[in-house]
Amino acid sequence: MTTKRLQAVRGAVLRADRLLGRAEEMLLAALVTAITCVTFAQVIARYVFESPLIWSEEVARYLFVWIVLIGAAAAVRSNEHFGLDMLRRYMAPLRLLLGLVTMLVVGGFLGLLFYTGTVETMQASTQFSAGLPIRMHWPYLALPVGAGLALLHVIAHWVRAGAGAHPLDAVDADA
Repeated sequence: MTTKRLQAVRGAVLRADRLLGRAEEMLLAALVTAITCVTFAQVIARYVFESPLIWSEEVARYLFVWIVLIGAAAAVRSNEHFGLDMLRRYMAPLRLLLGLVTMLVVGGFLGLLFYTGTVETMQASTQFSAGLPIRMHWPYLALPVGAGLALLHVIAHWVRAGAGAHPLDAVDADA
């Protein structure tokens, strides 16, 4: 590939990463607003009107699952996830190798999570929710979506910072 072509691909990956990051932020804001409203409505219905909403706990649970998985992807993008960097600090000569191995392990795990999440989502499409008139693939879909977004952010981090970049390396995700 020519240098110009590589730069074009790099630019496209980084633009997609920024776009996905903004979409995740907006989606997370909407999901947190929704779970807050549902929980507040449940409290009002239960304690003020003494008639609990039978569907609210399940909706809140599914919203929480989506918040956690989309939030995990957003944390990967902005390097706000937790990590153990003791080896990286004390074995500076192996920094490049450790970064490469770590990125491959993280990418492999996310790829496996995406694959198994997709399989589980397809299997859940035949089941219905206990308290809601929806198929269970909607709650399960959070797993491959979250894993896929996180994997794309790992790839973008690698493109942005280089092959030996460690996931804990602080790199401006909006650069």
